[in-house]
This record gives sequence, structure tokens and C-alpha cells, in this order.
Amino acid sequence: MNFTEEYLKIKEEYLGFQWEKEKQALKDKLLERPIVLYGVGFFGGVIVKNFISGGINVECFCDSNKKGVDQETGLKIISPNELKEKYYNANVLISVANPSTEQAIYEAVENLGFDKRQIFHFRDAYKFIRKSRVEQVSLNLSEFEQFLNGYNHVFDFLSDKKSKEIVLQTIRSYLFNDLFTYDPPNESYFPEQFKFSDNEVFIDGGLYTGDTTQEFIRRVNGHYKQIIGFDIDQNNLSVAHKNLDFMQGVTIIEKGLWDCTVSKNAELGIMAGSNINADASDVVDLTSLDEVFANVSSDDYPTFIKLDIEGSEKQALLGAKNIIKTAKPKLAVCVYHKPEDIFVLTDLIKSINGDYNFFLRHYSPYIWDTVLYAY
Repeated sequence: MNFTEEYLKIKEEYLGFQWEKEKQALKDKLLERPIVLYGVGFFGGVIVKNFISGGINVECFCDSNKKGVDQETGLKIISPNELKEKYYNANVLISVANPSTEQAIYEAVENLGFDKRQIFHFRDAYKFIRKSRVEQVSLNLSEFEQFLNGYNHVFDFLSDKKSKEIVLQTIRSYLFNDLFTYDPPNESYFPEQFKFSDNEVFIDGGLYTGDTTQEFIRRVNGHYKQIIGFDIDQNNLSVAHKNLDFMQGVTIIEKGLWDCTVSKNAELGIMAGSNINADASDVVDLTSLDEVFANVSSDDYPTFIKLDIEGSEKQALLGAKNIIKTAKPKLAVCVYHKPEDIFVLTDLIKSINGDYNFFLRHYSPYIWDTVLYAY
């Protein structure tokens, strides 16, 4: 597989602009009726913001668990019954990305009496999203080509066919908002190439609710040396404490990971999307793994580090240089928060320790959930 040949095919397709005609046709279809978004959730505000930028107005939200007015968008939240009674002529767009939840909502809207032609999937909204809460979702050709050499480099560097295909799918996703082929989400962070012992020291960077730590404990049958989780969001941390505080050998540090000990502004309260943001008003504490393990024997250094920290992965890796160089822990690093992460983070790890093997896997139909593995 030759990168230049594959990229020239993609570029030719882009410059044919058939994708743009299809996007306009979808927009025209959406605008035939008033639009109601079903599901406030994580992506509701993202879709409204991107729709407005694209000249698409939304009437209101529908949600079975919330009511009143959505604070982020100012839109009214109606019930499913109200949707049926007052908006029976609307187009209903499902603003939930999780495939199983989306399917359940689709069936519920059908049961309310809506024609299939009135119901739109999250993938339809995705065509109009340029920026999510953290991730850049789409780029035009000139914006992407500033990263072209890096994508060429990482494509040539990665040896397995699946990783190369993910690089090409990432380009198509940025340029066309195309969907990915993907591995089962429950396999994320635990590829078959990773072998675990009874003495793992697991770092869960981006602890969230503790779900990945719980999965790790299940996969090692409860046999491990130590687990340390890091998170900056108190809403996430409160759930993580409930899920993990009774587990032996699990420590939760209420800080984020960075390349040093410092305090920074952060955008909080958006579930898994909480992130370091210079324009936000909240302030959080950050630390580095090398500092956390500064007075620890190298025998007790991390053996497995997972990083899903909303764009701070580069700083966290820099803050773990000594550990990575000395102990060569298994690494599972999210590389989708910034367009350049897929090659910048690969090169960074390689520059710290040249003994790693690398591959990519992807776990979602959309741009998020590409993981770089190093072992």
C-alpha cells in the first residue's frame, strides 16, 4: 500500500466535490421540516452550535429524562409525548452517538408514529460537525495538508495493514466526515498483543468513572500490584470513588497529568470531555508521573499506562519520560484529540524509547477513539 497513491485518490475525490453535493442534499432534506434533536446529552450542544454555523436552525430538544430549558443552548426541552402531540410534522434527529442507545431511540420515535423519512441518525448530524467539545472533527483540504507530511511519515512507519488503513480512514474522516470501520468498543485499551502479569502497576490517565480500571481488574482476574487513577473533574471523581474505593490497591489522585506540577484553567462538568482550557474559569491541579514515582523503586514503576486526557496526552508523555525510558511500560494513548497527535505522539514515544512496537486501533464510527498502542 503506497501512501502517495492512496492520498492522490482521496484528493481527487475531494476536488470532485460530489461529497459537497451530497451534504447539501442532506441539508435540504433536513430543512424541509422543523428540526427536533432527540437527546440533550454530551453532543446536543455540539450539534446545535455546528448546525447554526452551517445555517441549520433547531426548534428544541426532546428528552425522556430532562425537562425545562437546556442551559448551554437556551433551547426548550420537550417530552416524548409533547413531541408526538405538537411536533408530529418535525424531522427528528437523534443526537446520541452510542450505537445501541441510538437504535433504542430510533425505535422509540418510530413507536410515537413518526415516518422513517422523518427520523435522522447521529451520522447525519456528524456530516455537519467541524468541532466537537475538544476534537477538531473536520478540516478542509488546505487545513489538512499542513499535516500531510506527518501522515505520510506515520503511514510508512506503521507496519501492519490495519494501522495503515486507520491512517487513511482518518484522512477521509477529516475531509469528508466519513465513518470508520472499527473494532468493538469493549476491546479498547486491551489489545490481544498486551500480555498481563499478576504484578501490573496500571496508570489510568483520564479515570472518568473508573470504567477502564474496572475492566482492567476484570481482565487480570483481580490480580495486580497497584492501580492509580487521575482525573480533574469532581463529577467524574465522585462516581469513580463510589466504584473503586472498596478495591484494594487502588488509589485515586484528584489531579490531571502534565509534564510538571502546576495549576491550569480547565473546562469542567462535561463528563468525559473535561479538559485543560486556557479560556475556562475553573482551575485544576496537575502533576507528572515522573514526579509521582520520583521516590519509588524502578521495580514498582508503571507497567501499563493508559492516557485519554482530552488533548493533554503529549504533556503527560513528556512528564513520564524517565518511566518510559527506564521501564518501557505498555502504552495505550488516545491520538484523536488533535489532528497531529497520530504522528506527533508516535514520534515522541519513539524518541524516548526506541525499543517499542507500535500499532493503531479504532473503536468508534466517528473520529474519536483512535488508540496508539506501544509495547
